[in-house]
Amino acid sequence: MVHIYRGEMGQSPDQEIIQAIQRGDKGAFEQVFHACYENLCQYAFTILKDMDEAEDIVQSMFLKIWERREDLNIQHAIRSYLFRAVYHQCINHLEHRTIKLKHQEYGVLEGTSRVQQPEIFPDELSNSIQSVVNELPQQCRIIFMMSRYEELRYAEIAQKLNISVNTIENQISKALRILRLKLKDHF
Repeated sequence: MVHIYRGEMGQSPDQEIIQAIQRGDKGAFEQVFHACYENLCQYAFTILKDMDEAEDIVQSMFLKIWERREDLNIQHAIRSYLFRAVYHQCINHLEHRTIKLKHQEYGVLEGTSRVQQPEIFPDELSNSIQSVVNELPQQCRIIFMMSRYEELRYAEIAQKLNISVNTIENQISKALRILRLKLKDHF
C-alpha cells in the first residue's frame, strides 16, 4: 500500500508514492489529492483571501502534476513540495491580479482624459510585442517566454535553468519594464 510521507523538511521524499504517480497510478495520485487537498486550499486561502481562487489554484496545481507526472522530480517530502508549489502559484496569481488592477485603473484614468485613440489592430500589436521580446537580452527573453508563453511557474523556470527564483523575478520585472517602455505608444 502506498502512503504519504509525512516526515520533516529536509528528509527524503516518499519515493514509492512519487514513482507510483510517475507510472500513472491514479489511485496513488488520488490518495495524495484527498490527503492534501483541504489543507492546501486553506493554505492558499490564507494568501489569496478568496476561497474560489484558492481552490482553482490547488486544482490547477494538481492537474499540472498529473499532466507532467513522468517528469516529476521531487527532492523533498511530497507534502512540502505541494505546499511550495501552491505558494508559488498563489504569488504568481497575486502578481497577475495586481498587474490587472493597475491596468484597469490606468485604463479608467486614461479613458477619462484622453481623446479617442486610433484603433490598434491585433496583428500590429502582436508583431510589436514579438519584436520587443526578440530584442530582450538572451536570459531575460528566455525566462520571459517560459513564463508567459509556456506558462511555467517561476519555481519551474528556476529549476529548469538552474538559477534562483529571485533571479527569475528580477528578469521578469526587467522584461515587463522594457515592454512597457517600448510599447507605451500602443497604449
